[in-house]
Amino acid sequence: MNIGMITCNYFMKIYGYASPEGFNWGDMCVKWRSEFKEADFLKLAGEIRGMGYDNLEIWEPTFSYTVYSDAQAAALSAKLRDIGFNSLVYCIGGWGKGSIPDIEKEYAFAKALGAKVLTGCLSQADAPEIIAELERVGEKYGCLFAIENHPLPNVESPVKVAELIKDCKYVGANLDTGIYNQQCYDVLAAADMLKGKIYHTHLKDTVKGGRGCLPIGDGDAPIAALLRKYKEWGYKYIVSVEYEFPTDPAPGLVKSIAYIKDALI
Repeated sequence: MNIGMITCNYFMKIYGYASPEGFNWGDMCVKWRSEFKEADFLKLAGEIRGMGYDNLEIWEPTFSYTVYSDAQAAALSAKLRDIGFNSLVYCIGGWGKGSIPDIEKEYAFAKALGAKVLTGCLSQADAPEIIAELERVGEKYGCLFAIENHPLPNVESPVKVAELIKDCKYVGANLDTGIYNQQCYDVLAAADMLKGKIYHTHLKDTVKGGRGCLPIGDGDAPIAALLRKYKEWGYKYIVSVEYEFPTDPAPGLVKSIAYIKDALI
């Protein structure tokens, strides 16, 4: 099983882990794109590799298709391989109908990175139209897209995800364990429903009905049971640790990978 990590774990790093007054997620993303440079990204990637993660999910604002060229993406991919990363995934955040004209550009960028999977949430109202475009560009670039189960008004329930992807060749699911657990969905039942179409996993630990993330193993999401299920299935895609935390997430990320490795023994 491939274990990775998503760079949005460091979402407050751009503020020096001091939350600004009137914090806004969109403003924070803009700040990342404008201020976080390639050298900063490579330094962070080296720290992540040092924790024992050998696959990486790149959150778009940390290395954005709106800032860098496809050639720069290919050059970064080579540098990440030199650091020791095996596989990359590109996380676009989320798409609505207005995003459709940008989808092919994002796929071309992800392809240049060497990413075979892109992931993000989709507006439920616009999902059929978006998925039609994802199927078109997926075939063109040989890349898969994994729908992340963010809460409404995005595509949320496993039933809805399964319905939308049942006839797709290039679009599947990104099972976010923490979000489903917070919303009191049965995570293992969701995995069973989506079996064979889970192209990515956001491994996140939370508390049922609660808010925020915990290091893997500290919440009540059925992480160990899911990992055993994946091992039995021969799951071949990346399990990406997501631990969004307002201060330095490094200690929690180190604890998380240790828990995962123990669970897989």
